[in-house]
Amino acid sequence: MISFLLAASALTLLVLAVLFYVLFRHRWAINDNRKSLNAAVYRDQLAELDAEHREGSLADTDFAQARDEVQHRLLEEADVNPEVTDYTHGRSVAVVLLLLIPLAAGGIYAWRGNPGVFNPQAQVQPQQVGEQQIKEMVARLEAKLAKEPNDPEGWAMLARSYMNLDRPLDARKAFEHLPDQLQTNPQLMVDYAEALASDGQDQGALLRARDLVDQALKLEPGNAKGLFMAGGFAFAGKDFRKAMTTWEKLMPLLEPGSQDASFVLENLNVARAKLKLPPLRPDQFQEPSGPVRSAPAGGGTQEEPAAPSRARDQSGAPPQGSGASAVSGRVTLDPALRARVSPTDTVYLFARVPEGPRMPLAVLKTTAGQLPLDFQLTDEMAMSRQFNLSSVTAVRVEARISRSGSATPTPGDLTGKSAVVKPGARGVQLTIDQVQP
Repeated sequence: MISFLLAASALTLLVLAVLFYVLFRHRWAINDNRKSLNAAVYRDQLAELDAEHREGSLADTDFAQARDEVQHRLLEEADVNPEVTDYTHGRSVAVVLLLLIPLAAGGIYAWRGNPGVFNPQAQVQPQQVGEQQIKEMVARLEAKLAKEPNDPEGWAMLARSYMNLDRPLDARKAFEHLPDQLQTNPQLMVDYAEALASDGQDQGALLRARDLVDQALKLEPGNAKGLFMAGGFAFAGKDFRKAMTTWEKLMPLLEPGSQDASFVLENLNVARAKLKLPPLRPDQFQEPSGPVRSAPAGGGTQEEPAAPSRARDQSGAPPQGSGASAVSGRVTLDPALRARVSPTDTVYLFARVPEGPRMPLAVLKTTAGQLPLDFQLTDEMAMSRQFNLSSVTAVRVEARISRSGSATPTPGDLTGKSAVVKPGARGVQLTIDQVQP
């Protein structure tokens, strides 16, 4: 854009300079009209004298004298300087052109040009996926799975797409093609439970959904959707204390101030009211520590973990294993994915057991604007005092960028994993270079 503006400005100045040179200089015009007129008059007088002389009305002496006088006056007129006129009105014309040319050029370009070409980001509008487009994609996926039924990822995507289209019965059928995954994948288990629970009149499906959620939370105690649904099941069964404690575990996993956090807190306080307990405030789940902790501003390594969140631990006891183990290193973003990331997008760093429960051993939260980031995950960042870095022999660090800020993985999130290392490892390197399907 800058190059175009500079070139256009240079051409405009060049045109104006030429016009100014032509219009501002003095223009002199010679006016010989009076001399030509006088010469014509004298010629007429001489012709009249000749005619009178030939007719005999004018004597030779008088004719010669009159002719000499006319010729003498004609010679005198020949020495008269011509009239000269100075035309200076070109200056006013130049001033008018100075104003009109740039305005006219800009107006014509705004009318017929394409100013948006200088803003590539404005041209690339995020694609709005409507219901019709989702239906078309689902139809293509159905056709593909009809030919290739042994595609677990395809069936999982189809089931979730059915849920987005409010087709829970079709989603159940799709989930049933994943018998092995529904025994080991906590996220699929709670997604299937959501499909089963969508029909509140089917008691058998509700019981199956509760069992799935309980199994998922045993494998991954920090699964956000699982905690939300478990609290809902407990509340529906009038077990308000279990609903309260379950949602209290969920609150620190949610983005402060988000709609999800507000909704869960509202239901949590309803359960507390049933138990005649005072309501909790949002800031009671936004301490600088706890299950999800924020990285220090400007990146760098976090070295002084704060006390646990009041909402999760009101005993005042020091955290178990404080300073016992840590994993540190550096996380970067693949340049090929940089255009898909906003500086305000949420970044989660998880330390997990490579083969085991998905519950994080430690969690750190920051923003994409801090990348690349030197990090340190410690026991104080664990979600459970009994399940932290000091309690395992191997660990893998995972990173995820979430545009929505949700702690639950969603399609389109950007992810990355490190190699398997031992607790206490330093210099761990991982790159965010994958897209969540």
